[in-house]
Amino acid sequence: MPGKTDLATFNCSLARALNDVGDWWTLLIIRDAFLGAQRFSEFQRSLGMARNTLSDRLERLCAAGVLLRGGALARPIYSLTEKGRALAPALVALQQWGDQFASENRPPVVVTDQCGRRLPRVKLVDRDGAEVGPEDLRFRPGPGADERTRARFQAAKSVRKELK
Repeated sequence: MPGKTDLATFNCSLARALNDVGDWWTLLIIRDAFLGAQRFSEFQRSLGMARNTLSDRLERLCAAGVLLRGGALARPIYSLTEKGRALAPALVALQQWGDQFASENRPPVVVTDQCGRRLPRVKLVDRDGAEVGPEDLRFRPGPGADERTRARFQAAKSVRKELK
């Protein structure tokens, strides 16, 4: 069986992010960390996953700087780093998507603010605060784009011109 592709080598921030947090166990571990889980046993009890899989994912999340391993060597405590906490908007957006399309608008868990008010749907807004829909999005090479990425955008631009 071929090995897993190393997405960290892609010239794409989404691919690189998925390299660190892109499988379902990893996202559920991060979710549980947001819910207060700190110890191996708490993650395992909540998720019911194999010990070796959990150990591997926790190690990867620590290596990626998403979780910090602290406390006693024999009984470590895991906590979200700033990098891990910065995943909150992405996790809430994915959960809200799941509420709508996977849970038939019957959310099993509701996310609220500190006052208990349900959060509105996560959305993209422009600098003036106006909502930006998928049809409004535009993508272009950024400052970290390599030649291959620039060529891909140039090729797509040529195809669009031909279709007009």
